[in-house]
Amino acid sequence: MELKITDVKAYTTQANFQWTFVRVYAGELYGTGEAGPAPGVAEIVRELRPLLIGEDALKFNRIGQKLRYAGLYSGTTFYHAVSGVDIALHDLVGKFLNVPVYRLLGGDREEIPFYVDAHGGKGLEAMNAVQLPVDLPWVKEAEVERERLASRTNPIHGRMSVESWNQDYSPESYAERARRMKNEGFRAMKFDLDVPTPHTDPRKIRSGDLSLKDVDYMGSIVRAVRDAVGDEVEIMVDLHWRYNLNSAARVCRALEPYRLRWIEDPTPAVMSVSNLEELRILTSLCSTPIETGENLYTVYQFKDLLNTGVRVWAPDIAKAGGISEGRRIAELAAMYDVEYSPHNIASPIATMAHAHTASVSNTLGFIEFHGHDVPFWGEIVKPKRSWFQDGYLKLYDEPGLGVDLDEQTMRKYWPDWEL
Repeated sequence: MELKITDVKAYTTQANFQWTFVRVYAGELYGTGEAGPAPGVAEIVRELRPLLIGEDALKFNRIGQKLRYAGLYSGTTFYHAVSGVDIALHDLVGKFLNVPVYRLLGGDREEIPFYVDAHGGKGLEAMNAVQLPVDLPWVKEAEVERERLASRTNPIHGRMSVESWNQDYSPESYAERARRMKNEGFRAMKFDLDVPTPHTDPRKIRSGDLSLKDVDYMGSIVRAVRDAVGDEVEIMVDLHWRYNLNSAARVCRALEPYRLRWIEDPTPAVMSVSNLEELRILTSLCSTPIETGENLYTVYQFKDLLNTGVRVWAPDIAKAGGISEGRRIAELAAMYDVEYSPHNIASPIATMAHAHTASVSNTLGFIEFHGHDVPFWGEIVKPKRSWFQDGYLKLYDEPGLGVDLDEQTMRKYWPDWEL
């Protein structure tokens, strides 16, 4: 049995993040994947085309090794492209064999728990692959922030952000949004705390420094959310690599009473370039679990997390190496009883890839859903269905990933769509 690859294509769209879709063809049959956001990913996929034509799509391991060596000098962005190809291959093979990907992997979970990324009192605005805000027609109608950023030429996240406080970042606004998410059926939710407070001193941002008033204000936000949703809802917070160790430790101590599921990326220990020693110091100072991993690549880098005290791993398989690598990471996490809760800022394509991969995880916590405030998030794929029921996504028996892009709808939002 053989399934020869005949073509490979890629197309990048701008939604709340950049989505790069990848298609691998075997004659008339094709599989669709998605690569995580980074500048130039679609072009990298096109560069990979000569390496893939003529290969047997059933040989995941051979293809993965071939691409790994092809990217010898290419850096981390290369893995975004490899991830998109790997996801597309799994979709293609699943269709060819007429089985869903999770069964192809030997998975048994058919209901996958999700948490909603709520951001703040409103959703996070759209950003491109270099973390700059993007003005799009749908953003004007969506319930997303528009007033925080005082500079639109600085990255949205991190210590170079230029921003000012507004009511979207009040405890009352966070609490109201938390109640809405709970009423929509979500039983786990994450909020951003790397936001301006009424006490923010812009001169301290570059150093990742927080005053006691800042920390107390952040605590008041989390207290308001906990009071709004009660103890039956899991709460997480994201700090987007922003603070120094002393400030991060202050935040951890201030948030202890609210029994968070995790605190995500408080310091810049794990960005594109990592400093894992910093994580050892951080976890020794913080009793709340630390979550990290969205900027780590392959199981090799996750192996290096084992001695850091990090208790929640959050790989993004649209970046880290695709379904093949996601499975390896999930299995390594299970060997050490570490929670596997993947990062996911993708379209429904990579979201379903995450869900199928999570089916084999023995230490699964939640998968992230970052598309709540994107009006067309579920519209661009078929079949149409209700995505989340009581905080879970159900896996069905459609072959491959179980969803495909709706060509007509894609052209409605991106007239030059072609894949």
